[in-house]
Amino acid sequence: MSNIICFRRHARRTVDHAVSLGYSLLRADPAAQEAFARVLWTASERSNLLDGGVGAVEAIVNLARFHAWHRAEVEGWKGGRGHPMALVHSLAQHLMGRYPAPRMLASAWFGDDSPGRDEERGWFIEHAGGRPFRKLTGLPVQLTRKMEQILLKSPADLPVRAAIRRAELLGLGAEPELVQAISQTELGADLRHSRFWRGVFQWMIRHWEALRPEQVEPLIKYLQATQLRERATDGAAGEPTRPTPQFAGAGRSPEALWRQVREWQHELLMARQRELLGAASSFRTWAAAGWAGLRIDDDSGDPKVTVWEIGELLSSEGLRAEGQALRHCVGTYVGRCVRGISSIWSLRSAGPGGEFASRFTIEVEPQSRRIVQIRGFANCRVEGLAREIIARWARQERLDMTGS
Repeated sequence: MSNIICFRRHARRTVDHAVSLGYSLLRADPAAQEAFARVLWTASERSNLLDGGVGAVEAIVNLARFHAWHRAEVEGWKGGRGHPMALVHSLAQHLMGRYPAPRMLASAWFGDDSPGRDEERGWFIEHAGGRPFRKLTGLPVQLTRKMEQILLKSPADLPVRAAIRRAELLGLGAEPELVQAISQTELGADLRHSRFWRGVFQWMIRHWEALRPEQVEPLIKYLQATQLRERATDGAAGEPTRPTPQFAGAGRSPEALWRQVREWQHELLMARQRELLGAASSFRTWAAAGWAGLRIDDDSGDPKVTVWEIGELLSSEGLRAEGQALRHCVGTYVGRCVRGISSIWSLRSAGPGGEFASRFTIEVEPQSRRIVQIRGFANCRVEGLAREIIARWARQERLDMTGS
């Protein structure tokens, strides 16, 4: 029983901290603070939404930030008990909806206030106001009516951009195995360069019988590296990026393209080995990206962690140590950092003894201010408190965390 009581107290403290942070984030907009207080009170009195913890409070903060689009008073919401996603959908629908919005759109209200997430919230408001989904402002993927119909019936637990990608693939005629394979890559939620990837998807669909699911991610990484990423980042800072190309391999056979992938993987492996060998004899440093780090005390109740910090890695030795600690390949990013293509940051935690340990590595593209990837031990993905801390840092430094 004592463990249950401790857990509940910890959960209550965590929610209280999130509420306090919410008021602080809205301090520049008194009307938003008032809306936050009213929505928070109604949610706590008429539902179990706050059982959703920090995520639920963040959703209420975001609903309050968009108070100018509220069509109804929050006090008229009936409330109820259920999953936080369902309750946020009901609440957002009550506040802003003239027409029903699909359940999966409720995920837009969770998370940070990055431009990408706010764009999704704008889609909710537009669609709930009566605009067809395929005609929403700034939609990064061109949807057909068939894709739109699939999208509106998406599983309720899918994030918005993942649902758009799924609807696009199914609308193109992709087999479920291909949809799943693509969804497990970065393209599952990253909808940029949609014209290029539409051509790639159509090629994969045509040749799916000759491909295997485990080949999908290497193919995508190869195309990102050889046809997209270098094209977007090989110019000097401030130089306009080149237009997104069309997929250049539409006429190739799967066998021919896969041979190129294998050759590229071999070259990449050899380059990593050369760079690691060279790191032992050549210490390199580079200029800082210019963003501030973050240092916060831990109040989650974990006795093993007293403080968290995010700091930039500015030497080849720092990258090597980070890669060894977390067992991933960031040690090979020296060349990218020297050229200013990547800025690498580390989320670390320290206990009562004051010794810091790396927890997650963050790659940022300085030119676009976009967080490209976040990887932990053995390339595991970030979630929970660590993700909240990184999101807080991203807000502080105006970095785009969409899709990370």
